Amino acid sequence: MKKVFDGHIHHLFEMPIEEAIRIFKLEFPVTGTKRQAFMSIPNNVSPEREFYLDEMQNIRMLYLKNAFSPTAYAFAGLEHSLDVVERDSEALSKEYLRQAEEYASVGYDGMKMLEGYPSLRKVMKRTLCDKVYDRYYSFLEENGIPVTMHVANPEENWDIKSANEYAIKMGRVYDHTYPTRLQLLDEVDGIMKKHPKLRFALAHFGFMSYDIEQAKRWLDYENTVFDLTPGGEQLLKMGKEWDKWSKFFEEYQDRIIYGSDYYAFPQDEKWEENFLRRPKFLCEFFETDTQHEYNGRLFRGVKLDETILQKIYWDNGMRWFGEPKKIDLEYLAKKAEELLRKTNKRAEFADIDLKYILRNISEK
Repeated sequence: MKKVFDGHIHHLFEMPIEEAIRIFKLEFPVTGTKRQAFMSIPNNVSPEREFYLDEMQNIRMLYLKNAFSPTAYAFAGLEHSLDVVERDSEALSKEYLRQAEEYASVGYDGMKMLEGYPSLRKVMKRTLCDKVYDRYYSFLEENGIPVTMHVANPEENWDIKSANEYAIKMGRVYDHTYPTRLQLLDEVDGIMKKHPKLRFALAHFGFMSYDIEQAKRWLDYENTVFDLTPGGEQLLKMGKEWDKWSKFFEEYQDRIIYGSDYYAFPQDEKWEENFLRRPKFLCEFFETDTQHEYNGRLFRGVKLDETILQKIYWDNGMRWFGEPKKIDLEYLAKKAEELLRKTNKRAEFADIDLKYILRNISEK
């Protein structure tokens, strides 16, 4: 595979971080990954509808950056308390600003936001452009700190008749009790109007394969980009309408960054198939003009011009992310010690990871 700057990688499987690092070291050469941005997801909603906080996510991302320096980046996520709905808005506003200032000062390169995910947005009950986030967004905007946000999901997930089996199984079908897709897009518009210079990356292409005109409107904001992470298979829909989307890729070739959204997968009998699924799909979609299969669906590659490919795979990422910030290793150690004293952590290997981090923090 070609050399890529992968701007969207996670560590979400329950395995010790030492094992994840070993597996990433095997996966990166195969996927062509020469630089990588690790994205934190502290809060989420489980398939059983449980709202949870994984207090290990942020520190794990910062340590992964340390382990893969000097080519790695870490994006922190806001940590929301489980009683966030009952919390006072002014107190939350100050807390979100405090977190952003802390993360920016200790070596995180940006912020990852899953708050636009329909199930998470539903339980948190605050819009993405609520005033509770104003100080936080303003700090990011004023300091040129990028944020990568997941907004909405595939359009068909709002209709049980059109949602696929996997979405149904994972609880990703949304009835009238959830914010609508259009409502979530309007909330993103609200963020951009308040903070027009915010460095804003919309993950999964913003699920914009349904609305090319909205995609263009978002790119009217000078510091907005799309990342290619293929959740929802929106690229397959674009491929069916490539006459118009090809013009979009040509016009905005400097505003699209590569991302695969893959993990350190457990090394079972399907390991290679699993970790290669998304990078292989992106490669086949953008580099060939032949027919392939992805998740049971046939598609034909669009074979982008090599100049555009080079920008999307590497140049745009280098410009967007810049050079990684220096990690405050004292902070990393102090945070590990603090979490080690904390009881009832959600992550299965939390204490094992924290002890490993404390043993292996190193200047690179």
